[in-house]
Amino acid sequence: MKTDLLAAFDALAPLCEVGAPLCEMASVDALDMPLELRAICTRIGLPHARAGDVERALIAGQAVGIFSKATELTWRVHEKSLASQIAPLLRGAYLYRSRVHCDEDRVDVVLTKPPAPSQVSVQLEGMLSGSWGLRDTKQLLPAIAESAHSSFVVMTPYLDDVGAVIVLNLFERANVSDMCLILRATSEGHAPPGLTGVQDALHDLGVTVLNFRLERPGALGNETFHAKVVLADNVSAYVGSSNMHRWSFEYSLELGLHVRGGAAKRIADILQSVRVVSSVMP
Repeated sequence: MKTDLLAAFDALAPLCEVGAPLCEMASVDALDMPLELRAICTRIGLPHARAGDVERALIAGQAVGIFSKATELTWRVHEKSLASQIAPLLRGAYLYRSRVHCDEDRVDVVLTKPPAPSQVSVQLEGMLSGSWGLRDTKQLLPAIAESAHSSFVVMTPYLDDVGAVIVLNLFERANVSDMCLILRATSEGHAPPGLTGVQDALHDLGVTVLNFRLERPGALGNETFHAKVVLADNVSAYVGSSNMHRWSFEYSLELGLHVRGGAAKRIADILQSVRVVSSVMP
């Protein structure tokens, strides 16, 4: 096999779920003009929430000469023949990974940057690797929701009006039979303040809203949680610091992990235990 083809496979195989349709469309001139990320998503049949994944594949493809940037915001095919050769290999890699291979844990680092001006963002971009390989929280969470086939769960101790709109949007994107929102009632037993505005809409979607704040007879305090999790089925989970409120999405640096494989299954087991012991949110 030619060296350039092997190099292209090595670069894009880790991203084969996106790289395969990207190179397939490139090989049939469906990406024959400079296009922005959202337009590329549409042409290769992926939701706009996957734009971050598409960009990662384009950057990897650029490193081996398949794609190039036409402008700061648009991409184009640079080497159609190489895209044609690599496309079936990437499709085979994706089919093997999704249908045959029992993958070990796969983990990506997920980041929400503070708004500009941000000293930590400047410091990060000044490093050699910059933001390469980091997932954006705002892009990842919708992508996890849209990947769900049967079950989707959001677990967050804090929910304000901004976070409630984000959570509602995630459940609308998931649209599966089993959907659950796990919250923490206040110490007075009230629902988090953000729930009121979306409670009816969540009910219409079929979302079960649970309260994980349990009495501890004979002991001080309550049994509750501080974990933040977004889980699709038992195969894909965000676990990190991001709460569902304005502060996390608009002001703070938030750091988490996107976990797939055996660890995601263990996270699903934990959340199932939480669901069993929790009560319906008052």
